[in-house]
Amino acid sequence: AVGVITKMSLKDCEIGMLWLSASEKEHVAAVLKQEKPFCVGRVKDMNLKEYAVGVITKMSLKDCEIEYLELSATRKEHDAEVPKQEKPFCLGRVKMMWLCEYAVGVITKMSLKDCEIGTLWLNATRRENVAAVLAQEKPFCVGRVKRVNIWGYAVGVITKMSLKDCEFEYLNLTASEEAHVAAVLAQENPFCVGRVKKMWLYEYAVGVITKMSIHEDNTMESFVLGGYKDYFSGILEEGDSSIDLGRIRTGGLRVPERIKRKLRYTLVDGDGKEVLEE
Repeated sequence: AVGVITKMSLKDCEIGMLWLSASEKEHVAAVLKQEKPFCVGRVKDMNLKEYAVGVITKMSLKDCEIEYLELSATRKEHDAEVPKQEKPFCLGRVKMMWLCEYAVGVITKMSLKDCEIGTLWLNATRRENVAAVLAQEKPFCVGRVKRVNIWGYAVGVITKMSLKDCEFEYLNLTASEEAHVAAVLAQENPFCVGRVKKMWLYEYAVGVITKMSIHEDNTMESFVLGGYKDYFSGILEEGDSSIDLGRIRTGGLRVPERIKRKLRYTLVDGDGKEVLEE
Protein backbone atom coordinates (compact mmCIF):
# COMPACT_ATOMS: atom_id res chain seq x y z
CA ALA A 1 0.00 0.00 0.00
CA VAL A 2 2.99 2.32 0.37
CA GLY A 3 3.10 2.77 -3.42
CA VAL A 4 -0.40 4.26 -3.42
CA ILE A 5 0.99 7.57 -2.14
CA THR A 6 2.60 8.27 -5.53
CA LYS A 7 -0.87 8.24 -7.13
CA MET A 8 -2.39 10.68 -4.65
CA SER A 9 -2.83 14.35 -5.51
CA LEU A 10 -1.34 15.89 -2.37
CA LYS A 11 0.18 19.14 -3.63
CA ASP A 12 -2.36 21.42 -1.92
CA CYS A 13 -3.18 19.09 0.95
CA GLU A 14 -2.42 19.50 4.64
CA ILE A 15 -1.60 16.26 6.45
CA GLY A 16 -1.27 16.03 10.22
CA MET A 17 0.67 12.77 10.26
CA LEU A 18 2.07 10.58 7.50
CA TRP A 19 3.25 7.13 8.57
CA LEU A 20 4.76 4.70 6.05
CA SER A 21 6.06 1.27 7.05
CA ALA A 22 7.20 -1.59 4.82
CA SER A 23 8.48 -4.93 6.09
CA GLU A 24 9.37 -6.26 2.61
CA LYS A 25 11.53 -4.76 -0.14
CA GLU A 26 8.85 -5.52 -2.73
CA HIS A 27 6.45 -3.20 -0.92
CA VAL A 28 8.41 -0.14 -2.08
CA ALA A 29 10.04 -1.44 -5.28
CA ALA A 30 7.66 0.41 -7.61
CA VAL A 31 8.18 3.71 -5.78
CA LEU A 32 11.97 3.45 -5.83
CA LYS A 33 11.95 2.82 -9.59
CA GLN A 34 10.29 6.15 -10.25
CA GLU A 35 12.49 8.85 -11.74
CA LYS A 36 10.16 11.77 -11.12
CA PRO A 37 9.68 12.77 -7.46
CA PHE A 38 6.16 13.07 -6.07
CA CYS A 39 4.77 15.83 -3.86
CA VAL A 40 3.41 15.09 -0.38
CA GLY A 41 1.99 18.54 0.24
CA ARG A 42 2.20 20.12 3.68
CA VAL A 43 2.94 17.43 6.26
CA LYS A 44 3.39 18.18 9.96
CA ASP A 45 4.67 14.81 11.19
CA MET A 46 6.29 12.15 8.98
CA ASN A 47 7.43 8.69 10.09
CA LEU A 48 9.14 6.29 7.66
CA LYS A 49 9.95 2.81 8.97
CA GLU A 50 12.03 -0.10 7.67
CA TYR A 51 12.06 -0.38 3.83
CA ALA A 52 9.87 2.73 3.58
CA VAL A 53 12.92 4.81 4.58
CA GLY A 54 14.07 4.74 0.94
CA VAL A 55 10.84 6.39 -0.19
CA ILE A 56 12.06 9.75 1.12
CA THR A 57 14.51 9.94 -1.80
CA LYS A 58 11.54 10.06 -4.17
CA MET A 59 9.63 12.80 -2.36
CA SER A 60 9.67 16.42 -3.48
CA LEU A 61 10.39 18.16 -0.18
CA LYS A 62 12.48 21.18 -1.17
CA ASP A 63 9.75 23.73 -0.40
CA CYS A 64 8.14 21.78 2.42
CA GLU A 65 8.05 22.64 6.11
CA ILE A 66 7.96 19.55 8.31
CA GLU A 67 7.57 19.83 12.07
CA TYR A 68 8.72 16.30 12.85
CA LEU A 69 10.54 13.76 10.66
CA GLU A 70 11.59 10.32 11.86
CA LEU A 71 13.44 7.67 9.86
CA SER A 72 14.03 4.30 11.50
CA ALA A 73 15.69 1.21 9.99
CA THR A 74 16.54 -1.76 12.21
CA ARG A 75 18.24 -3.79 9.45
CA LYS A 76 21.03 -2.82 7.05
CA GLU A 77 19.02 -3.75 3.97
CA HIS A 78 16.19 -1.41 4.97
CA ASP A 79 18.03 1.67 3.73
CA ALA A 80 20.23 -0.08 1.14
CA GLU A 81 18.68 1.93 -1.70
CA VAL A 82 19.60 5.29 -0.19
CA PRO A 83 23.43 4.97 -0.50
CA LYS A 84 22.95 4.07 -4.18
CA GLN A 85 21.64 7.57 -4.84
CA GLU A 86 24.07 9.53 -7.00
CA LYS A 87 22.49 12.87 -6.24
CA PRO A 88 21.65 13.96 -2.68
CA PHE A 89 18.02 14.76 -1.94
CA CYS A 90 16.77 17.97 -0.32
CA LEU A 91 14.59 18.13 2.79
CA GLY A 92 13.60 21.77 2.95
CA ARG A 93 12.84 23.04 6.46
CA VAL A 94 12.47 20.55 9.31
CA LYS A 95 11.85 21.56 12.91
CA MET A 96 12.85 18.22 14.43
CA MET A 97 14.51 15.25 12.71
CA TRP A 98 15.16 11.83 14.26
CA LEU A 99 17.40 9.29 12.50
CA CYS A 100 17.52 5.93 14.27
CA GLU A 101 19.72 2.84 13.91
CA TYR A 102 20.76 2.20 10.26
CA ALA A 103 18.80 5.27 9.16
CA VAL A 104 21.57 7.40 10.70
CA GLY A 105 23.50 6.80 7.48
CA VAL A 106 20.77 8.48 5.43
CA ILE A 107 22.10 11.85 6.57
CA THR A 108 25.12 11.45 4.27
CA LYS A 109 22.80 11.48 1.25
CA MET A 110 20.75 14.48 2.30
CA SER A 111 21.43 17.84 0.69
CA LEU A 112 21.49 19.88 3.88
CA LYS A 113 23.71 22.79 2.88
CA ASP A 114 20.73 25.08 2.26
CA CYS A 115 18.33 23.37 4.65
CA GLU A 116 17.18 24.58 8.04
CA ILE A 117 16.83 22.02 10.82
CA GLY A 118 15.68 23.01 14.28
CA THR A 119 16.76 19.92 16.20
CA LEU A 120 18.67 16.90 14.88
CA TRP A 121 18.67 13.60 16.80
CA LEU A 122 20.96 10.70 15.85
CA ASN A 123 20.69 7.44 17.79
CA ALA A 124 22.42 4.12 17.11
CA THR A 125 22.46 1.20 19.56
CA ARG A 126 24.83 -1.03 17.55
CA ARG A 127 28.27 -0.43 16.05
CA GLU A 128 27.21 -1.79 12.66
CA ASN A 129 24.47 0.86 12.46
CA VAL A 130 27.09 3.51 11.70
CA ALA A 131 29.89 1.40 10.15
CA ALA A 132 29.22 2.68 6.62
CA VAL A 133 29.30 6.31 7.75
CA LEU A 134 32.53 5.87 9.71
CA ALA A 135 34.14 4.21 6.67
CA GLN A 136 33.63 7.36 4.60
CA GLU A 137 36.68 9.49 3.93
CA LYS A 138 34.87 12.59 2.73
CA PRO A 139 33.02 14.59 5.40
CA PHE A 140 29.40 15.59 4.84
CA CYS A 141 27.69 18.91 5.54
CA VAL A 142 24.81 19.18 8.02
CA GLY A 143 23.74 22.66 6.94
CA ARG A 144 22.09 25.10 9.33
CA VAL A 145 21.21 23.06 12.40
CA LYS A 146 20.32 24.82 15.64
CA ARG A 147 20.41 21.93 18.10
CA VAL A 148 22.18 18.56 17.80
CA ASN A 149 21.67 15.50 20.03
CA ILE A 150 23.76 12.40 19.33
CA TRP A 151 23.45 9.18 21.33
CA GLY A 152 25.13 5.79 21.50
CA TYR A 153 27.33 4.61 18.64
CA ALA A 154 26.10 7.56 16.58
CA VAL A 155 28.51 9.76 18.60
CA GLY A 156 31.27 8.60 16.25
CA VAL A 157 29.44 10.16 13.30
CA ILE A 158 30.38 13.64 14.51
CA THR A 159 33.94 13.02 13.27
CA LYS A 160 32.56 12.70 9.72
CA MET A 161 30.59 15.93 9.78
CA SER A 162 31.90 19.11 8.19
CA LEU A 163 31.30 21.48 11.08
CA LYS A 164 34.07 24.06 10.83
CA ASP A 165 31.74 26.83 9.66
CA CYS A 166 28.67 25.67 11.59
CA GLU A 167 27.03 27.52 14.46
CA PHE A 168 25.08 25.45 16.99
CA GLU A 169 22.86 26.73 19.74
CA TYR A 170 23.19 23.41 21.52
CA LEU A 171 25.31 20.27 21.13
CA ASN A 172 24.68 17.18 23.26
CA LEU A 173 26.64 13.93 23.07
CA THR A 174 25.65 10.99 25.29
CA ALA A 175 27.39 7.61 25.42
CA SER A 176 26.43 5.02 28.04
CA GLU A 177 29.13 2.56 26.94
CA GLU A 178 32.87 3.03 26.39
CA ALA A 179 32.54 1.36 22.97
CA HIS A 180 30.23 4.17 21.86
CA VAL A 181 33.14 6.63 21.71
CA ALA A 182 35.88 4.23 20.55
CA ALA A 183 35.76 5.55 16.97
CA VAL A 184 36.24 9.13 18.17
CA LEU A 185 39.07 8.36 20.57
CA ALA A 186 40.87 6.39 17.86
CA GLN A 187 41.17 9.56 15.76
CA GLU A 188 44.72 10.87 15.38
CA ASN A 189 43.65 14.35 14.33
CA PRO A 190 41.12 16.43 16.27
CA PHE A 191 37.80 17.32 14.67
CA CYS A 192 36.34 20.82 14.70
CA VAL A 193 32.82 21.57 15.94
CA GLY A 194 32.74 25.19 14.82
CA ARG A 195 30.87 27.66 17.03
CA VAL A 196 28.73 26.30 19.85
CA LYS A 197 26.69 28.25 22.42
CA LYS A 198 25.90 25.34 24.73
CA MET A 199 27.77 22.04 24.88
CA TRP A 200 26.67 19.21 27.17
CA LEU A 201 28.60 15.93 27.17
CA TYR A 202 27.39 13.00 29.27
CA GLU A 203 28.80 9.71 30.52
CA TYR A 204 31.59 8.28 28.30
CA ALA A 205 31.05 11.09 25.79
CA VAL A 206 32.93 13.45 28.15
CA GLY A 207 36.17 11.95 26.81
CA VAL A 208 35.41 13.29 23.34
CA ILE A 209 36.75 16.72 24.34
CA THR A 210 40.29 15.28 24.12
CA LYS A 211 39.76 14.95 20.35
CA MET A 212 37.75 18.11 19.78
CA SER A 213 38.72 21.59 18.66
CA ILE A 214 36.41 24.58 18.96
CA HIS A 215 36.39 27.67 16.74
CA GLU A 216 38.85 30.25 18.07
CA ASP A 217 36.22 33.02 18.04
CA ASN A 218 33.70 30.98 20.00
CA THR A 219 32.18 31.93 23.36
CA MET A 220 30.13 29.26 25.10
CA GLU A 221 27.23 30.23 27.33
CA SER A 222 27.26 26.80 28.92
CA PHE A 223 29.72 23.90 29.03
CA VAL A 224 28.72 20.79 30.98
CA LEU A 225 30.47 17.47 31.61
CA GLY A 226 28.27 14.99 33.46
CA GLY A 227 28.90 11.45 34.69
CA TYR A 228 30.42 9.22 37.35
CA LYS A 229 34.15 9.48 38.10
CA ASP A 230 35.03 6.44 35.94
CA TYR A 231 33.90 8.32 32.85
CA PHE A 232 36.66 10.91 33.31
CA SER A 233 39.65 8.56 33.42
CA GLY A 234 40.75 9.44 29.87
CA ILE A 235 40.65 13.17 30.56
CA LEU A 236 42.71 12.77 33.73
CA GLU A 237 45.47 11.16 31.66
CA GLU A 238 45.85 14.35 29.63
CA GLY A 239 48.34 17.07 30.51
CA ASP A 240 47.33 20.01 32.68
CA SER A 241 45.73 22.87 30.70
CA SER A 242 45.99 20.77 27.53
CA ILE A 243 42.31 20.79 26.53
CA ASP A 244 41.39 24.17 25.05
CA LEU A 245 37.76 25.23 25.46
CA GLY A 246 38.15 28.90 24.56
CA ARG A 247 35.87 31.48 26.20
CA ILE A 248 33.04 30.51 28.56
CA ARG A 249 30.50 32.82 30.18
CA THR A 250 30.71 33.17 33.95
CA GLY A 251 28.45 30.65 35.66
CA GLY A 252 28.32 28.49 32.55
CA LEU A 253 31.12 26.05 33.41
CA ARG A 254 29.86 22.90 35.13
CA VAL A 255 32.51 20.21 35.36
CA PRO A 256 33.95 18.13 38.24
CA GLU A 257 36.51 20.13 40.20
CA ARG A 258 39.29 17.60 39.59
CA ILE A 259 38.85 18.02 35.84
CA LYS A 260 39.36 21.79 35.75
CA ARG A 261 43.16 21.60 35.86
CA LYS A 262 43.12 19.64 32.60
CA LEU A 263 41.15 22.38 30.87
CA ARG A 264 42.29 25.68 29.39
CA TYR A 265 39.59 28.33 29.21
CA THR A 266 38.85 32.00 29.78
CA LEU A 267 35.82 33.13 31.76
CA VAL A 268 34.10 36.22 30.34
CA ASP A 269 31.15 38.38 31.34
CA GLY A 270 28.15 39.30 29.22
CA ASP A 271 30.20 41.92 27.37
CA GLY A 272 32.95 39.44 26.55
CA LYS A 273 35.40 40.88 29.07
CA GLU A 274 37.68 38.49 30.92
CA VAL A 275 36.72 37.68 34.50
CA LEU A 276 39.09 36.14 37.02
CA GLU A 277 37.92 32.82 38.41
CA GLU A 278 37.28 32.81 42.14
